[in-house]
Amino acid sequence: MDQGLASGHAFGGYNAALLGEAWDTAQAIERAMRLDRTDRGRSIFFFFGGFAELLLGRAHEAIVLLQKSLERNPTHGSAQLFLVAALSLTGQHCEAASMADSFRQQYLESPANAFEEFWLSRSASPVYRAQVYPLFDSILRVAAV
Repeated sequence: MDQGLASGHAFGGYNAALLGEAWDTAQAIERAMRLDRTDRGRSIFFFFGGFAELLLGRAHEAIVLLQKSLERNPTHGSAQLFLVAALSLTGQHCEAASMADSFRQQYLESPANAFEEFWLSRSASPVYRAQVYPLFDSILRVAAV
């Protein structure tokens, strides 16, 4: 891997999360952000970081990163859904419901349970599946779609 390629580090961190090693994601994302200081890739970098934090059970940290991702790309459906889970897990039910409504308005043809299948199919890692499956329980309870 090109050690100077920011997106390579970011996607490496994302892949670590999918392999059940989400604790390696933050360092990869930090490296990517140091290498690419432009705003161009920050939305996805923040999403990868927030996703990993949520997998690790750190919902408050996930909220900060997922919100930063959505500031840069407000229509990122996966960021919206995982933010629904994080907000729900921290007891911010009204905010979670509002985010779920926003998702439904943007993705009329894509219910949250379709995203669940997409995210479960990303990896056969038992660690990853044990981390991500409960998140969709939270999402589906709030989103009811």
